[in-house]
Amino acid sequence: MATKMGVREFRDNFTTIARDAKEPIIVTNHDKVVGWFTPAQREPQSLDEIFKKLDEARRRVEARGINVSKRLRELGLEDEDLFDDPWTQATPAKRRRRK
Repeated sequence: MATKMGVREFRDNFTTIARDAKEPIIVTNHDKVVGWFTPAQREPQSLDEIFKKLDEARRRVEARGINVSKRLRELGLEDEDLFDDPWTQATPAKRRRRK
């Protein structure tokens, strides 16, 4: 069963809700539903687990005859752009050039 809660109460107690909620929260504003919060059902995954699942998904997609690298290039993306470590590989935002 879901719990119903107003926006202000949800906002003010979000940290506690996010940590302790066991069931979905229906967020309302003047008795109109504006959103839902669904807590995770299990512990967060490590980055190694996430990358392992990404590799498995890529293998399944490529087994169906879809070339992931080619499709990313068609979309203007590169594999390296997606999987480099953002903390060490990030480039600063381009600054406006002054005339």
